[in-house]
Amino acid sequence: MLSLCPTASLAARSSARSSHSFEPVHARSLPTIALYTSSFYAAWAVRNYLGGNTRERGMVTFGTLAAGAALCNHGHPLWGARVAVLGSALVGGSCALVLQRVALWPSAKLAHVSRKTDVWARVYKAHLASLTLMMGCFAWGFASAV
Repeated sequence: MLSLCPTASLAARSSARSSHSFEPVHARSLPTIALYTSSFYAAWAVRNYLGGNTRERGMVTFGTLAAGAALCNHGHPLWGARVAVLGSALVGGSCALVLQRVALWPSAKLAHVSRKTDVWARVYKAHLASLTLMMGCFAWGFASAV
């Protein structure tokens, strides 16, 4: 069982450290990566919302993930992980719904409907797929640490 608590992780690593051992990425890095990633996307969603896209709600879903990751980083690993799993599920679910809708469309149709280029449509589909996968990995990582 992994621990997201920084002090417990640090104590375990310092006691198991030897001069010739490789130190893998520790469990504390997951909340930090999730915090930075979700904060960026939440800020981007606020930018889109203030720019006139009133249907944008990414600041809520990504904000939930950011709040959970911040709780994990600041001494509340159990509640932080629970909130982060919820946020990851919300973001992954929203991305999966959009991806389900546009995945079978030809890129030309998506580009026409969005008034963008064909290259943009292909990149957008790949971005949605990778974001959905990343949120699944975040949810799994936080859930396995609880």
